[in-house]
Amino acid sequence: MTASAPVTGSAPAFHTFPRPLDVRWVGSINDISREDWHTCFPPTDVMQSFELHQATEAASIEDVQFHYLVLRNEGAVVGIVPCFRFRMSLTVIAPENVNKVVSQVRRAFPDFLFLNAFVIGTPIAICKDLLGVRTDLPKARRDDVLRAISREVIARARHLKLGLVFMKEFTSQKLPEVKDVLSPRFHFVESAATTYLYLGEPGKSTFKDRLRKKYRSLMNNRMARVQEAGMRWETVSDFSRYAAQMHPLYLQVLNRSKIRFETLSVDFFAQLPQRLGDRVFALLCFKGEQLVSFELFLKDAEWVHPIYLGLDYSLRDEGALYFNSIYKIVEVLESQGKSVVQLGQTSYAVKASIGAVVDRLYLAVHHTHPVLDQLLKRFGAELFPPTPLPRSQRVFRDMKENDDGLARHGIHFERLDGEGDE
Repeated sequence: MTASAPVTGSAPAFHTFPRPLDVRWVGSINDISREDWHTCFPPTDVMQSFELHQATEAASIEDVQFHYLVLRNEGAVVGIVPCFRFRMSLTVIAPENVNKVVSQVRRAFPDFLFLNAFVIGTPIAICKDLLGVRTDLPKARRDDVLRAISREVIARARHLKLGLVFMKEFTSQKLPEVKDVLSPRFHFVESAATTYLYLGEPGKSTFKDRLRKKYRSLMNNRMARVQEAGMRWETVSDFSRYAAQMHPLYLQVLNRSKIRFETLSVDFFAQLPQRLGDRVFALLCFKGEQLVSFELFLKDAEWVHPIYLGLDYSLRDEGALYFNSIYKIVEVLESQGKSVVQLGQTSYAVKASIGAVVDRLYLAVHHTHPVLDQLLKRFGAELFPPTPLPRSQRVFRDMKENDDGLARHGIHFERLDGEGDE
């Protein structure tokens, strides 16, 4: 898709800006300069990096079409918002009883509760929003840009004849900054929560040292099973030659997940090393010459993000592969001097069993049809239910130090009350 003609003055003038905002939609990130992108997104954050979004676009993910909103004032960029359209099920995170009913209806009506949606964000799981508004603007002007974004994306969805519009995903810290500004047009519902694990402060104690005896023994036994199964781990920077082997392992995990927002392509795994260089690497597990598991990482100066897991489920139990994937993540993060790792969405009970905590994420949703928008508002909590908190377990010898450590690193989290398992 080529760059569209600028749409200037499509919004009324704001009292905080000397002139109306210039609004332009383009169909490729390559129609936006890196300089303009970095005006709205920090170049230090790999999850919001220009190159990551180039790689995602170049991967040609099925049924995804990209659109980018660029807002200027007097020639200067004040906002950039990546968007995409794709086909999705409204029951993607609905509870099992709702999905069973919907599955029965879809036997007669295959398109029931499937929508071509317009999404503000990226198809990949970064667990944060992509409302790129210049941070050096005064709050009143930032709010005006947010209002313009909400209006323009809804107008774009109508132009594309799309019903559902949503923004993904707001952290619990970011939500208060945007909710009041966006709420006249958008309803806020819960997305699948994310998880964090506190590893300990570098040089003081390791994750394993912090575990209570019961959990340390479990960790040692599981790690021994990898060697007993004849499996080995390798860290690979340029994993593009393994893309064709990684993709089916990724699909095995995806097809067993209750939450499926996107389906990545083989090209996605091939494109990342080419676009991101030393900011991406993979941890690969082999049995002989067969790739049986992988963990894909993105990194910047502050964070190392494990973003996608692949797993051969026929060998999962033989090598305790799921748990060992997490233990290897811990090892990688500790080797790079990190204190906290974000373990992402899904598998909450398993992650809680090794000490992870939950932080809620939120979506802003809107339907371009007024009646359906009211229904979405009325039944949003049923379609997008809160993530049930996993049962707390006293995994660490000092749980208070664990919670204090998370708080020191700015992690907001929730935990079930009570002492949990002994």
